[in-house]
Amino acid sequence: MPDSLPSPVAITTAVVPVAGLATRLRPLSRGVPKGLLPVAGRPVVQHIVDELAACGIERVVLVTGRGRGAFAAHFADGRGPEMACVDQPEPLGLGDAILRAAPLIDGPFVIALGDALLGRGAPARAVQRLVAAVEAGAGAAVAVEEVAADDTCRYGIVTPAGDGDPFPIAGVVEKPAPETAPSRLAVAGRYAATPSLLDALRDTPRDSGGEVQLSDALSALGGVVALRLAPGEERLDVGTVPGYCAAFVEYALSDAELGPALRARAATLLDGQR
Repeated sequence: MPDSLPSPVAITTAVVPVAGLATRLRPLSRGVPKGLLPVAGRPVVQHIVDELAACGIERVVLVTGRGRGAFAAHFADGRGPEMACVDQPEPLGLGDAILRAAPLIDGPFVIALGDALLGRGAPARAVQRLVAAVEAGAGAAVAVEEVAADDTCRYGIVTPAGDGDPFPIAGVVEKPAPETAPSRLAVAGRYAATPSLLDALRDTPRDSGGEVQLSDALSALGGVVALRLAPGEERLDVGTVPGYCAAFVEYALSDAELGPALRARAATLLDGQR
């Protein structure tokens, strides 16, 4: 596990939703939950838990669907943060997943999406900065990164309401078309929030698909700020086959043990295709 980063934080609980059906990864995900797919010798969820531990998180609540037993078995050795699992029996949205963890949340908390890796193998500090923003008085804080205009329809896009870093936002629009997107700043899979976000989620009506959207609750909450990912913290989306393949390659090449031999092998293969 990576060495702990400096500046311990008061927020020590994180929720990691890993219950999604992973339809964009089929057939790869038919038999293996997305969070347990390997990326350079460790499953996706282990990379996320290691990142959180390096940022001072001591307790992780996994929101699981199928495969709960496999997740529990992976973390059965007890190393790292304290782990707990709760079920989301039906895929009713990210907001619903977070509410499933509410009985285990007793204060401000972090959310780390189970299909987003940060840092390419090096510990990312984004969670620490989000926590600091909430400790400074924000109702919630979200990490954002700029995406291409054509990609706004894939993510939650924030509506900026000021400048700075962090900067205030007026809300989050879920997967807007490029011509209607309020910005090109996409939520990057990491959040910190006060328990008031749970109240906002409880008051959030289900959308037309029957899901509770976290973006709707954030838009209703007020006092939400956004922070840009720092250089080197770029998100890798492991929720698609191309994204998963890219993450595996990048993490493997950056690994101290795997990287040198893989780079040599890749160079040989690339030379042979010229």
